[in-house]
Amino acid sequence: MCGVKRLLVGLAALGALGAAAPAQASTPMPWCGTDSSAVDRLPDATPGYAVHVAYVRPPGGPDRFGELAPRIVGDAAAIEAWWRSQDATRSLRFDLFPVACASTFGALDITNVELPQPIGGIDVAFSQIRQQLGSVGGFNEPEKAYLLYYDGPTAQSGSERVCGQGAPPRGLGFSGMAVVYLDSCGATTGDCLRSVVGVHELVHGFGAADDAAPHVCNDAHVCDFENDLLAAFLSGDELEALVLDGGRDDYYGHSGSWTDVQDSLFLERLDSPDRTPPSPITGLIVRTDITGRSFVEWRPARDESRIVYRVKLDGRLVDELTLPVAEASPQGRRVLVYTVQAADAVGHLGPPSTVRFAPGRGVIDASGHLLRDTVPPTAVKRVRVEKTRPTVTLRWAPATDGVALRGYRIKFGTRTVNVLRPAITISRSRLRSDVQITAVDRAGNLGPTTFVPLSRLR
Repeated sequence: MCGVKRLLVGLAALGALGAAAPAQASTPMPWCGTDSSAVDRLPDATPGYAVHVAYVRPPGGPDRFGELAPRIVGDAAAIEAWWRSQDATRSLRFDLFPVACASTFGALDITNVELPQPIGGIDVAFSQIRQQLGSVGGFNEPEKAYLLYYDGPTAQSGSERVCGQGAPPRGLGFSGMAVVYLDSCGATTGDCLRSVVGVHELVHGFGAADDAAPHVCNDAHVCDFENDLLAAFLSGDELEALVLDGGRDDYYGHSGSWTDVQDSLFLERLDSPDRTPPSPITGLIVRTDITGRSFVEWRPARDESRIVYRVKLDGRLVDELTLPVAEASPQGRRVLVYTVQAADAVGHLGPPSTVRFAPGRGVIDASGHLLRDTVPPTAVKRVRVEKTRPTVTLRWAPATDGVALRGYRIKFGTRTVNVLRPAITISRSRLRSDVQITAVDRAGNLGPTTFVPLSRLR
């Protein structure tokens, strides 16, 4: 038993967990990861939304990663076991590293991160850690929630301290995040409190408790059950003594319209027949149409349940779509890198596919070499008509193309003629309708068609 009274303190829009004394409980487990996990955020061994764990320290601070990794692994195992004891239909989906290991959580992907700058006191600690990890890169993936163990000073004193903080995603720039402060509440003198703090803050990171919940109080906590995981005041023992939304009416498994953590994509739905990720994205391409608008297109993926397509531009999520097409936004940029990934309704993610597009040219490789010209030529303009008694000659300003122009396709009546130069002479006796002139590039892309009305030709 932990034998401690833990005080929850609400700070701004964060859920914060405080305590007055040390505690004990999750059991350390061997960790099978390697130093390479320090640079592994994507790809990973988890084909779905996942909780990614990191050990975070201030610049120049002691690195206790080797000592703490087995204890962090024990926390994850304890959290997972407790969650399944509360709801046999759900399982927390942790980010696993692709290594062979005797235990599931021994392969937990734990990133060892040194922050670029020191953080201030507890009032600013969470926001500064979140901001710095966003700038480090790899810690703002929208398919991840982050459980962080911060091993640095937070300038707290006295018997009541903030043990952890958590907050849900904020726009497209920040993912849900939970922080356990290892300098507070005896978090490293025993193995009980960390798992309580970790899962408590993760639930805040998943969006609980919503303001619409009937028993919400004290900045996203609940006040109806003393031993509720999100109770405003937690008195008691180990994680096993706590319940996940006592009464199931505030933040988990309720019937209301507000946020329900049971529906979180970070939970594996053990009661769902859909247990596999969607098929890979194939046929991904970016092309420009004759109006000048560019589109990302791909073939539909397959899955047992409903699919949405997650579209990223230069690594940043810009859209979620149900159809396999998205409008691109060149905006004067030299290269656009689009990544598309299918996600099913239960949080599984298919393999991502990436395409690079050079506006005005087409699809390129990582070195900038053209792979496929997907941009049509410009329209034919300034058509001049020269009439003689037997013929009509049409001349126009040359069309342009970002790669190479092949020539022009001329259609009049039932005839189609291809010419290389921007001019054609037609017998007047053959003219029975408007003349259509279309530029064609070497890839076969057709530009906009220019119509020369019959009234100008007679």
